[in-house]
Amino acid sequence: MDRRVLVFMTAAVVALCSCSSAKDKGSKEESGSKGGDAAVTATQAQPTPPPEDIDISDGVVFSYPSGFYSEPVTLELYAAEGTTIRYTTDGSLPDASSMEYTAPLTLNDASGNENVLSAQKGISASGDNLPKGKVKKGNVIRAAAFDQSGNMSAVSSATYFVGLDREKLYGDVPVISLITDQSNLFDYETGIYVMGKTHDDWLAEDSGNKYLDGWQQKGNYSNKGREWERPVYAEYICPDGTVGFGQDMGVRIMGAASRNSPQKSLRLIAREDYGKKAVEFEVIPDNLRSDGNGNVTKYKSFVLRNGGNDCDYAKIRDPFLQSLVSDKGFETQQTAPCVVFLDGEYWGMYTITEDYNDNYIENNYDIDNKNVVIVKCGEIEEGEEEDIELYNELYDFITGNDMSDPENYAKAGELLELQGFADYCAMNLYVYNEDSIFEGNNWRMWRVRETSGDVEQADGRWRMMLYDTDYSTGIYSGGGNGDRDNITDAVTRRGDRADGEREPCDMLRALLENEDFRQMFVISLCDMRNISYEWGRAAEGIAQFDSVYKKLVPETFKRFGPSYANYGNAVGGLKGFMKDRYDSFLYCINDAFKLGGRCDVTVSASDSAKGTVIMNTTALDLDLDFTGKYFKCYPVTLTAVPAEGCMFSGWECEGCEASSLTDETITVSFEDACSIKAVFE
Repeated sequence: MDRRVLVFMTAAVVALCSCSSAKDKGSKEESGSKGGDAAVTATQAQPTPPPEDIDISDGVVFSYPSGFYSEPVTLELYAAEGTTIRYTTDGSLPDASSMEYTAPLTLNDASGNENVLSAQKGISASGDNLPKGKVKKGNVIRAAAFDQSGNMSAVSSATYFVGLDREKLYGDVPVISLITDQSNLFDYETGIYVMGKTHDDWLAEDSGNKYLDGWQQKGNYSNKGREWERPVYAEYICPDGTVGFGQDMGVRIMGAASRNSPQKSLRLIAREDYGKKAVEFEVIPDNLRSDGNGNVTKYKSFVLRNGGNDCDYAKIRDPFLQSLVSDKGFETQQTAPCVVFLDGEYWGMYTITEDYNDNYIENNYDIDNKNVVIVKCGEIEEGEEEDIELYNELYDFITGNDMSDPENYAKAGELLELQGFADYCAMNLYVYNEDSIFEGNNWRMWRVRETSGDVEQADGRWRMMLYDTDYSTGIYSGGGNGDRDNITDAVTRRGDRADGEREPCDMLRALLENEDFRQMFVISLCDMRNISYEWGRAAEGIAQFDSVYKKLVPETFKRFGPSYANYGNAVGGLKGFMKDRYDSFLYCINDAFKLGGRCDVTVSASDSAKGTVIMNTTALDLDLDFTGKYFKCYPVTLTAVPAEGCMFSGWECEGCEASSLTDETITVSFEDACSIKAVFE
């Protein structure tokens, strides 16, 4: 079987990074409690010599950087002359009553210490899944200097893992250490990680609430907004052992139903209130900007994602599915796996995931974030309240006018980036996403408020943003729905709408009244099958993600549950779905649109080193010939792209009719199997 060679960013699979040591050590959290006993050990790194002319504004300087150490560490703390150093070892902020530093701290392997955070109960309405043994641990040290007038320096924080073989345990993925006062997470009234008071109040409102499934129940962790953001110190330790960054941030619980999971997704946010307005570091290695101009090097926020619906299953669904459509005309989130420790205790593997917001658009396109409007599930997420009228204008025009009229359709194309919208809808249908735009959930769109000619994406058109694709690919049926037609219902259903409710899938149905869009959409569906999720490409993608995740998942499932067998079964189900979908999807398309016959279209290059071909909207890797099945009623579009220093000299066609044999972009019609070769010199 001919197939495309797998092409997607390896950063989505393995986080390989080269980092410089951290420079940020100050903390501006404003309250804390007294620390406990130290269990403090050291690396192969050379100790930092005592600094000269240190001032109280410099805080406390540690003699060793955060990291992994094979032998115990003798840690010295330095501060301005005449000040007293006080420190904690439990994640809390030091204060005037914390332990006084009088001699170097000896840091040993802390994994034998009793579980503290891992022993917390009341974190899930479905059961806490406490670990049966002691989890791996590191030593967290927080220190501040106090002068004779009682003035306190900024807080310095660090994490030391002693006796843990990082390379053997975690391979080439980074380790993120989060340090915070335990009350920020587990306090009954204010802790964001527990069921807490919110849960008890919710039960008191209606005793029948207790009979709801765990994911439907409310807790402190259900609360959202700035009020439920807590201060945290975040350190990123690279695979090479250096510290990529360390700075104070805010942390929130992230997600929907998965907020109830014992291992919860966490959103980390940089704010000037905490010290820095952004993390200036390649948190996701090799994360190419959406405009193609270099890598993303600055993050306002990012998410440590537990896998969402896939949390207790394969964990790879969302990053895998998004990685194979990252070349499409809608936003996708780039990812990288990592391992997280919380106040020194092992907290499992996570997937670092880009966080959509106005700063994301600014960092990917150099568009002023104040000019960005994002609508999420019908509500303004970024922008001004009145910006919702921009979306209403889009929806009302497309659904309220005859899209078969060329003038109306042209106007629709000025309001909505149609190709990206078609591809976005086609993608959700191909992966059988059961919690998507077609269910009125998990959709986002963005545009600029005021147009600008400086950036193509600042043209004022709405564009889609893909996220949270886990409830798909037969996740709860072992991949068993891959052969089912979900297209017919999606493109014909006319559900009841509450007053003022404007679901974007209604726009798809209206646009399909236009034959040009209908052709665009059908070809998008075919491209999903033939190119983006072609079975060989999908199988290789799953294998690459699996090669990394399967090393990290066992310890995570041992810590939080369920059985590790869930992972292997879920990966097998995902593979089964992708194979069945590839085999049956063309029948689903035909059932929905009654298109008739289809045949093989083979595309090749005379020399793949001298150029490639864009098939419709997707660049092909022609190290191997490409063959895809397309419907005879719609021609395909091909564009020759010569490599640098080479030139395109023409097309060679067999069994088809091309609009030109010399133009770089052509349309190709066919009645039977055909082949087209791009000739480069």
